[in-house]
Amino acid sequence: MISNKSTKINFGILTVSDSCSQGTAEDRSGTNLAALIIKGLIPNGKVVLQNCVPDEKDCIKRILEEWTDREGVDVILTTGGTGFSSRDVTPEATKEVIHRETSGLTFAMFKKSLDITPLAMLSRATTGIRYSTLIINLPGSVKGSQECLESVAISLSHAVAVLRDRIAEVKSTHTLIQSNMGNCPSHRQKHSHQEHHHYHGNSKVDPTQVARRARESPYPLIDVATAQMTVLEHAEVLGTEMVDFTEALGRVLAEDVFAKDPLPPFPASIKDGYAVLASDGAGKRQVLGSSIAGVNPGDQSVLQPGQCVRINTGAPVPAGADCVVQVEDTRLIREADDGKTELEIEILLPPKVGQDIRYMLCSVECSPSE
Repeated sequence: MISNKSTKINFGILTVSDSCSQGTAEDRSGTNLAALIIKGLIPNGKVVLQNCVPDEKDCIKRILEEWTDREGVDVILTTGGTGFSSRDVTPEATKEVIHRETSGLTFAMFKKSLDITPLAMLSRATTGIRYSTLIINLPGSVKGSQECLESVAISLSHAVAVLRDRIAEVKSTHTLIQSNMGNCPSHRQKHSHQEHHHYHGNSKVDPTQVARRARESPYPLIDVATAQMTVLEHAEVLGTEMVDFTEALGRVLAEDVFAKDPLPPFPASIKDGYAVLASDGAGKRQVLGSSIAGVNPGDQSVLQPGQCVRINTGAPVPAGADCVVQVEDTRLIREADDGKTELEIEILLPPKVGQDIRYMLCSVECSPSE
């Protein structure tokens, strides 16, 4: 049992990976996290436990509960099993173990990761507290797990101090933060400005009287129509004038402008995938050819049931097709010997009419078939 009186922050690192647990792959992510802690990423951090388990919920839960309840580690870092694969169950296992979620830590990791790559939105990481232990899910990649740990590292010492009731450490941190804020000129100026305006105007709220704050809004609720009328009554109505389009930047149109011709002049695909007939539902399709953006498809026969055309984003939808299925929702069944031509694919999910098609925009009311 690890003593809670220690000023050290004791870490457990749990790698969740079928291949690493079976010895067919190297646990580079867990090793890297341990190295970061040893090098001082988290002050006073010490790795006391490290293990690797397969992507099995029960295995993950068993280790989390053992390290929390019996070993009493301060922080458990898991790496792996946070994606969309059917085997990725680390968040589910964690949610069944924790007592309280820590959404702020989760948000900080997502924010840092999204600043680097939009694919970070595909992570399902969870963070939370079990008794006095903080559990943090990190991605399985070396780069992703390191970036996420770095995004929350600054808060971990204080978080552990609060969880372990280390009052002196908590007070010391609060004093330091307040001292730094008080010495910041911009903070002093902002704080002074706010104090100066607390009691001016028609405000019914005194923000310094926290205990006596209103338990409901002191302002009456009004409907949308009344709010719009209030805004319009105080809005200045501008006149109109004719200007050359080269001088129109930053201005607002006085009336709608309609294009003379639709652009693009054909229904186009919104995604890479296959143009199909929705009435065929899910199942196998014969691939007739391809429709490529920027290339005139020429004369093509009308698409028949059981057929499809491979299509790129922005390419014209072939005649007869009424929807597009993204490539992620398909599976290759048969290809040509050279591997360059698809002959047959399978649609995995039933498509819907109009799915992922951008129809022509017209200056007059049009139906999708026009």
